Amino acid sequence: ELLAPAGNADSLRAALAAGADALYFGGTSFSNRMRAKNFGDSELSDAIRLCHSVGAAAHITVNTRVRDREMDDILRLADTLLGNPDTAPDALIVADFGIAREIHRRYPDIALHASTQTSLSSPADCEILAGMGFTRLVIPRELSSGEIRRLCESTPLEIEMFIHGAHCVSCSGQCLFSYTMGGRSGNRGECAQPCRLPYNGSYPLSLRDLALARYIPEFIDMGVA
Repeated sequence: ELLAPAGNADSLRAALAAGADALYFGGTSFSNRMRAKNFGDSELSDAIRLCHSVGAAAHITVNTRVRDREMDDILRLADTLLGNPDTAPDALIVADFGIAREIHRRYPDIALHASTQTSLSSPADCEILAGMGFTRLVIPRELSSGEIRRLCESTPLEIEMFIHGAHCVSCSGQCLFSYTMGGRSGNRGECAQPCRLPYNGSYPLSLRDLALARYIPEFIDMGVA
């Protein structure tokens, strides 16, 4: 399954036209890509309907850490997304386990994908996730090919991985650099990417972007979904 992000309606249509099997995108709240334009509630339904009309899956991101006082708001969003079978997404990408528990209790048939923000990457992690109702793990970008293969061979969960784009200098989901520097938390969708900035005339923390398209056959052979 070739999965592509969509930060707005134009990029969603472009990804579908280019042949994406699935799209992932978020609303105006609780998405870890808060700096993208994203989709309002009615726009989410329209985007999901468009994906389904061409045979593509729609995965919706609700993958920020959630404060206690926000629980009602995020559950209302879940009800909006999942309450209408005609416009329900194929999966929710979740990072907060409290939210995952509440959504799974209300909608036990929805596929839950564990966001890379969970920082989980071991067979034992996958056992715990499966027990919580998750069906897929989006693995951290920093795993080696050997680690990915062993994980695919030892877990009942589908394994999803990134093959293109930005590469965090920290462990996925654990960086507090942006929050420490300027109060913008990466786990709240507000990363200011201070690791991309120059320090003493160079860029010691800015990693090269991932560019792994040439290895797709190897990833398929490993068992990546």
